[in-house]
Amino acid sequence: MCPAIALLGDIGTDHDGFPPTPVIAASPDVFLDGKPVARQGDPLAPHDKPNNPPHPRAIAGGVGSVLVNGKPIAVTGTAVDCGGVVIGSGSGQAG
Repeated sequence: MCPAIALLGDIGTDHDGFPPTPVIAASPDVFLDGKPVARQGDPLAPHDKPNNPPHPRAIAGGVGSVLVNGKPIAVTGTAVDCGGVVIGSGSGQAG
């Protein structure tokens, strides 16, 4: 079974004591389950922890054989650039 496709609002997991945060931007014109599809390079909300400044996050990869707006689609398990992975919730699968 292939992993679930990631959508706007889906979560990037925690890492090194930094909390999970959601995907905050995605495709402007490709939707699944009524939500924009997440792609490589799309941002997640910045996160921070005590004694550490907030830092930005973005989806670092995707399924290269499935492109949305010319970018690989993000699925469950796709890496986030600062650590953690995306957890997709879409009813579709890719991989």
